Amino acid sequence: MPCSRPYIGDAYLDNTLTGQLAQRRDLVEMSDSGELCKGLAEDVKVPVLSKLRRQLVGEGSHRRLVYSMDFGACDGAMVNFLDGYDAHLVIFEKLPDGVFADPFELQHFVERKVFVDVAVFGDTNLELPTALSNRSSVEIHFDLRLIISTDCNLEIDLPLHARYPPLDASGYATVEFGNPDLFLQYRKKEIHSDSCLWVIKNLKAAPLEKAAWRIPCGDEAHIGFVSSITFLSALVCSMSIVLAALIF
Repeated sequence: MPCSRPYIGDAYLDNTLTGQLAQRRDLVEMSDSGELCKGLAEDVKVPVLSKLRRQLVGEGSHRRLVYSMDFGACDGAMVNFLDGYDAHLVIFEKLPDGVFADPFELQHFVERKVFVDVAVFGDTNLELPTALSNRSSVEIHFDLRLIISTDCNLEIDLPLHARYPPLDASGYATVEFGNPDLFLQYRKKEIHSDSCLWVIKNLKAAPLEKAAWRIPCGDEAHIGFVSSITFLSALVCSMSIVLAALIF
């Protein structure tokens, strides 16, 4: 992938997105191996993901998706690789309907150098309810050099938020998260960024159990009662303001 292209998501999500996720395409089909930067076509011993866990943490409409990862033997080979290459761990999470990530909130993680970069694809309108919104995806870039100080164990938090779901008699709407895509993105340190390509390696993480989120929602049977109380409250408040203005 060209170094000038910042996100992997651009390669397999249609750039003309109107909110709906476009059909994925194989990254390998989109690049000619002969165009690889000099020195990257050779076999390189790259970090191997040995274990991936993911859980949904928190309560209510604001939660965190926590990824816990273990990489293979954290030895001299890993250090040598990171000494010679710029390498990022890339997580691409496809969010279900009714869940969104706040791009402004995620940018604070970049500013604090928790992430190297982050992007949200698809519907980024934070105010829309589930019925009027489309799906979105999040791409996180993490500096792989940081795993040396944690003995090759890594934990990454992704803050997520729920949209207002459709009415349901049960009082809850349940959404499920599928498997994320994990990639290793690397290039030699001494090459010029304006004339090189990133090498993208699919880490092929084992399938995960689906993470389920029960989002509180309204009951259609309560519409009349809630509407009446809301109208009366608004009317009383409005009359109070008018009377106060006339008296004082």
